Amino acid sequence: MGFFRFRKTIPLGKFLRINVSKTGASLSAGRPGATINVRKDRVDGTVGIPGSGLSYKERLSNRGCASVLVVALTLATLLAGALAWAR
Repeated sequence: MGFFRFRKTIPLGKFLRINVSKTGASLSAGRPGATINVRKDRVDGTVGIPGSGLSYKERLSNRGCASVLVVALTLATLLAGALAWAR
């Protein structure tokens, strides 16, 4: 038996998005190749090869807001590396 899914993405600039689905809302930051997704209950990071369909996703944290700061710093480092590598 099938089921219905709902998802809406609202862009907030070049590297920031709000995602809304039937299970809740989340905030995504990043660019193709490296993104971080923050929900109320977890933080996920995704690294992939844009256009290939290949990616690796890992849960970075199950905690609340305290760990978001650490993850944000990690993401900033990853994005800086990805930007340097892309150029």
